Amino acid sequence: MSDSTSDDATAQGDDQPTDDRARSADGGGAVGQASDRDGPGTGGSEDGRDIVGYVQWAAFAILCLLALVATFRFYFAASEAIRVWFSPDFVPVFQAVFNLVVLAASAIGISVLVRRIA
Repeated sequence: MSDSTSDDATAQGDDQPTDDRARSADGGGAVGQASDRDGPGTGGSEDGRDIVGYVQWAAFAILCLLALVATFRFYFAASEAIRVWFSPDFVPVFQAVFNLVVLAASAIGISVLVRRIA
């Protein structure tokens, strides 16, 4: 009969203190309520952070585009400088060396980015 007594105690809600301890362990909030861990600004300030984030990403994209244009211009200007500064006999050699250096720098940069991403 002791089993029925423990079943009756459980059915009557004697296990409620256990629920209170579980609630206090997970932050003290009831289901559906925001706890203090959510932090302030769960309403309108997130919109402000979203706008700032979009502006930062737009600025990043514009700066990347400018860097890309500057890289192409530098590449073609360096190629032209090789044609001007060196004798026509050696232009293909210096162009090849310059292109090899650019290729090696690009490969190193891609390798570093792949390691950081993966």
